[in-house]
Amino acid sequence: MDNFITIKNLILFSNKGKRNLIDIPNLQFDSKSISVIMGPNGAGKSLLLNLIQGLILPNEGTIKVNLFPKDENQKKVSIMMQKPCFLRRTTEQNIQFVLELNNEKRNVSILDILERFELITQKKILANKLSGGEKQRLSLALAISTNSKILLLDEPTANADPLTTIKIEKIIKEEAIAGKKIILVTHNIPQAKRLGQDIAFIHKGKVIEHCRKTDFLNRSKIKEINQFLKGDIII
Repeated sequence: MDNFITIKNLILFSNKGKRNLIDIPNLQFDSKSISVIMGPNGAGKSLLLNLIQGLILPNEGTIKVNLFPKDENQKKVSIMMQKPCFLRRTTEQNIQFVLELNNEKRNVSILDILERFELITQKKILANKLSGGEKQRLSLALAISTNSKILLLDEPTANADPLTTIKIEKIIKEEAIAGKKIILVTHNIPQAKRLGQDIAFIHKGKVIEHCRKTDFLNRSKIKEINQFLKGDIII
């Protein structure tokens, strides 16, 4: 790995102080792969994305992103959350706002974005009135439109129908090929197989394994991972 993202001694305390919500001594992601984060509910996957994004500050530790000189003026990180949140505006206006906020209006056509995410017929509809699949596509469109170097995806196809899942996965692959670093949280094992090159498994706030996809799926000797892959309940 080229240590594009380096996490050291990262700790996030719980409010009640019973245990650390996140406790990661050392974790690196390279700049080229689609990295997948997996684990049971409540393991800390979304918290880790929020920490990388900067939406939450850790109690201890550091997260460093090693940008090349030519990328220094580029927004570092954008995130697509599991539950999309939009402005009280139309689909088109939400995209326009993000482009203007990130000074991308001159370089990117709103029409091109609407076409790519198949939202042309929904452009005048209030974003909060869209269907579930349409909201997922708009949320991804907004995250990508920031032109960030790193794209964090929190269950981007949760509750999506198969056709929407195919469309979103296609765009994720295109963004990775174009040079964007993708970190994807998913419970979907087939999706991890299709998209991931490396997989980090989180359990109770700790990364208990981070390795190549083939090693994770076929050779892991860790009990919790094998239980997860079998569909067993992990406590």
